[in-house]
Amino acid sequence: MRLTLPVFLSTLPFIGIAPLAAEVDYGKSVKPLLKERCYSCHGGLKQKAGLRLDTVAGMLIGGDEGPALAPGDAGKSHILNRILATDLDERMPPKHEGEPFTTAQAQLLREWIAGGAKGPVDEKPESDPREHWAFRQRVRPPVPEIENAAWANNPIDAFIARQHQKHGILPQKQAPREVLIRRLYLDLIGIPPTPAEIAATENDDGWYDSTVNRLLNDPRHGERWARHWMDIWRYSDWWGLGDQLRNSQKHMWHWRDWIVESLNANLPYDEMLRQMLAADELYPADPQKLRATGFLARNFFLFNRNPWMEETVEHVSKGLLGLTMNCTKCHDHKYDPITQVDYYRMRAFFEPVHVRLDAVPGETEFDKNGIPRVFDGLPSEPTFRYIRGEESKPDKSAPIAPGVPALLEFAPLEVRPVELPLAGREPERNAWVMESHLAAAQKKNADAKDGRGRELAKAELEGVEARIRATRAEWSGGDAREDAIRAEQRIAVVNARHAVADAEAILEKADAQKKPDAEKKVTDARDKVVKSEKALTEPVKPDAMFTRFAGAQWTPTRFKDSTKDDPRIGFPASSTGRRSALAAWITDTRNLLSSRVAVNHIWTRHMGQPLVATMFDFGRKGAGPTHPELLDWLASELVESGWDMRHIHRLIVTSATYRMSSSLLGAEASVARDPDNHQMWHRLPQRIESEVVRDSLLALAGELDTTLGGPSIPPAAQDASKRRSLYFFHSNIEKNRFLSTFDAADVKDCYRRDQSIVPQQALAMSNSALVHNAAEKIAARITNAAPDESGFVRAAWMQILAITPNEAEFAASTRSLAEWRALPGGNDTTARTHLVRALLSHNDFVTLR
Repeated sequence: MRLTLPVFLSTLPFIGIAPLAAEVDYGKSVKPLLKERCYSCHGGLKQKAGLRLDTVAGMLIGGDEGPALAPGDAGKSHILNRILATDLDERMPPKHEGEPFTTAQAQLLREWIAGGAKGPVDEKPESDPREHWAFRQRVRPPVPEIENAAWANNPIDAFIARQHQKHGILPQKQAPREVLIRRLYLDLIGIPPTPAEIAATENDDGWYDSTVNRLLNDPRHGERWARHWMDIWRYSDWWGLGDQLRNSQKHMWHWRDWIVESLNANLPYDEMLRQMLAADELYPADPQKLRATGFLARNFFLFNRNPWMEETVEHVSKGLLGLTMNCTKCHDHKYDPITQVDYYRMRAFFEPVHVRLDAVPGETEFDKNGIPRVFDGLPSEPTFRYIRGEESKPDKSAPIAPGVPALLEFAPLEVRPVELPLAGREPERNAWVMESHLAAAQKKNADAKDGRGRELAKAELEGVEARIRATRAEWSGGDAREDAIRAEQRIAVVNARHAVADAEAILEKADAQKKPDAEKKVTDARDKVVKSEKALTEPVKPDAMFTRFAGAQWTPTRFKDSTKDDPRIGFPASSTGRRSALAAWITDTRNLLSSRVAVNHIWTRHMGQPLVATMFDFGRKGAGPTHPELLDWLASELVESGWDMRHIHRLIVTSATYRMSSSLLGAEASVARDPDNHQMWHRLPQRIESEVVRDSLLALAGELDTTLGGPSIPPAAQDASKRRSLYFFHSNIEKNRFLSTFDAADVKDCYRRDQSIVPQQALAMSNSALVHNAAEKIAARITNAAPDESGFVRAAWMQILAITPNEAEFAASTRSLAEWRALPGGNDTTARTHLVRALLSHNDFVTLR
């Protein structure tokens, strides 16, 4: 039988003969592959062995070993031979730079070469990394002149309007007043407006600006925006088994309170960063500022120092600089001009860091309270480069000094040691330390009820007083040790005598089986009395010491012992000055990245979409800015205003861009031109954060506790708590279930919150006790203000959703009320509660329009 050509060709795969391959598309297939696997060493960033692979012309020219390509002859093409090499020293990419090419990838390259290695005639090489937008010096751009000048409220709008003009897009009209009021309240303070606050805007032409100014100066603004920055700066309460701290420190809430207070005081952004990085060097005698170093203390890790250091480098770089330096711990960065050595130079800034708890006024027990903070407790700790990033393979031949990547260095880094005040190295000298111990002893003495209690309390008070005298004498060059030591010995005698009485009482009640053990305990207790009484009669040894007051407590680790076992050893008298030098570099007005990163975070949380989508990666692998000139204008405005964040908030929320409606009605042409709203021609609806959902429920119910600050609410007490969600204990393993359902912050990494829509959220709004309890109280409050049914319906829609119900919505609401009243046991109260619950389950309650 004779086969026709098509039939014959169709049999080829089955008889072992490959069909003719289609021509490989260089632009779609080969170039992306080479960019992914080869450009980091042979592109614009670096040219190892003098070779560039980012253009076909560059491959034909080749490098130190000659041309990389022999078009039409894959076997003679150096690039393919190196990719297929079995010798790991010859293979590309090298084993420490990545996995080998897959069989399919190598075959793709082979076919492209065999087909003539064709590429575009006008192919451009990769640009110089120094020309990347984020690595160019920030320059304040001029505010553009626009055709739609009447629409613009401030320069932000001019930059946005120019893009509208360029793309032929019209911006949406301004949102209704009630929508704007809710938007401002939830955005700036995280709490919905009250009916009175809504009503106050009705006849006030200047209501918008006055509302903005009032909310920016409201103490709740600091709480609202603290949560945003806590996401970025990775706030976490401690977690672990017992006292085994795995990340963070106990009493980390002090740092949280510092953030709230700093925002409410409008502390400049650059000063906040300086304090977080180096308050112990810049303000070593100021406990209020020392709280800021919780930013670094939060990274503490009990068992191993390396992950502690790695997380510090990674998130200082991502959170403050928008750089992904974490990948360079193993090798040079594949996209940005950051070397492996640069990673360890950054780590060297933090290598000396240890953590401790400082005493706070009125408290003597560190388990109950204390300020978690950092200090240079290990000033001589060297930094070594880990070969291929392996901790077990440090290169000890060359200790690494602190420094920043060369591309980002605008001036020589000056690291100067910082001499600390006396109270810094001997924190017990702070007046409140001895005052707290004395007050505690006096209270115990005053509260003592029985004879034994009074005897011990009196002895302890005398002991504290003697220790105070001895401590002060020692500070002034005197010696009153014996008085203090004798007082402590008298306390030991009292305790020993009480122990005998307790042991004898147990012996008296013991049965025959337990009696031998009880008799031994009595004997041991009596022996201790004899020894303690004898110690009182013997001379005090010259080297004997009394118990020192503790002004601070080292946090012990499994990898480095502390001085906790020797009370005579205090803390270092100086600090290396490394972190204050780093802080000065990051907050210098010449820094290329820090101001851009800051305004991108602020813009994102106001507008729902970032100017730079990869918020922690401004490098060459990240996304470029959608509005580069606006980004630089805002960054310049931040710096030139004295890093005034409140100024940036005001500019954004008073802009016409911010005030646009989120509705797409009548915008069919704009949707067609820009369906993803890249040009910001309408407001982007946002899912409100978990904390705002819960806090809004309590606020509408009139139950929200507005107390500022204080210790975190433990998980067991959260269901009953009426405090703002900001104050809930939140760690990697202890998270509030309701908040987690609505995408609470991941304490490991949360540069931008997830905005999920899942069935569990609807179930929580329908079935949780929180919502049920709130609905009853919300319904009662609205009823008190609007007793008639018509007024109730309209007030409920307005207060809960910021919506004036249309005819259909109003009719559906009144019809539902009638149906609920008709149910068994139904009445006005239950019906109105049902309506409130229905509105709380409405999508617009969890959405910021």
